[in-house]
Amino acid sequence: MLSLIVPTYNERENVRVLYRRTVEALDGEDFEIVFVDDSHDDTPDEIRRLAAEDSRVRLLHRMERGLATAVIDGFRIARGDMLAVIDGDLQHPPEILANLLRVQRETRADLVVPSRYIAGGDPGGLSWPRRVLSLGGRALAHILLRESRATTDPMSGCFIVSRAAAVPILNTRPKGFKILLELMVRGNVQRTVDVPYAFAARDAGQSKLGWKTQADYLRQLLDLVTVNPDNTRFFLFALIGGTGVAVNAALFALMTSGYFDLVPYGALLASLIASHVALLWNFIWNTSITWRDRFRADQIWRHAFRYLVVAEFGALLTALVLLMLRGIGVEFNLLDQLVGILAGVLFTYRLNDRWTFLQHAPALQTERTMRR
Repeated sequence: MLSLIVPTYNERENVRVLYRRTVEALDGEDFEIVFVDDSHDDTPDEIRRLAAEDSRVRLLHRMERGLATAVIDGFRIARGDMLAVIDGDLQHPPEILANLLRVQRETRADLVVPSRYIAGGDPGGLSWPRRVLSLGGRALAHILLRESRATTDPMSGCFIVSRAAAVPILNTRPKGFKILLELMVRGNVQRTVDVPYAFAARDAGQSKLGWKTQADYLRQLLDLVTVNPDNTRFFLFALIGGTGVAVNAALFALMTSGYFDLVPYGALLASLIASHVALLWNFIWNTSITWRDRFRADQIWRHAFRYLVVAEFGALLTALVLLMLRGIGVEFNLLDQLVGILAGVLFTYRLNDRWTFLQHAPALQTERTMRR
């Protein structure tokens, strides 16, 4: 049985349309529709009228507000072994549900996500400001949360998941509104499959996206970073790298405002000194915080040499990415450099984690029996 969870907040105009399109899309399937409603208008009255007409419609009316907690509360009372989530604003077309269900049965995936960002997908229902916010949120999730990289659209509010995969989050109360991220980080998701879809424009009601919602998303990301030690380690690495950039810039500005302006190639010399001081700064803090559990004082020179090699490769990769982007016609200096820096950060983190601060398994000790 499929349980469709529909969180609603003042969506009276959309409820009956969503119901009708869902029934048509899932014709022949065993399903229920669970509306979890936080409205302060007459949306729950409209849902009650639908429930009186069709026993497959159920209503949970709450006195709190929160998209992620609404979905979890819906999961708790759902009767199906498969759980689906779709927004009540019709920007996720109900017609995609049948395809998601078919793909899940064919692949036996724990999670099936409709994606706007693969071939055949289209984010066209988003305004340009919302599209920029969506892409930025997607990039942040992919950078900070390794689990989110299993899908091209971790910001999606629509998906199908098995109950077994969702069980670990049923007793949580997420701080944000992106329930898919909670599910991927805290849930028991082993296999994820993306399916292309076109994001529709809103026909009725008003968007709930505001500054508070965006702030909640950032808080949610920071909360989820702490769940997986690998994510926490990368976050610390990136944070320390940011302070290193500040050290580099400040020292370079200080040196080029005085004596170094008077000597040949002074700016180049100042740049090299500032870069390597910042490198030393990063090394000290990364050994003290990021990889302190793996750092060995008796191997400090090996750690330092490998860290230097990785940093130089990272700088080379940043330059190569910039040149590659120029080669394909993307000529935006700051954007090209930022993309190169991102590639370099991901590369250097992975290589430092797997090589510079490699955690060796303890050597096996052979037990000897002493005979008298």
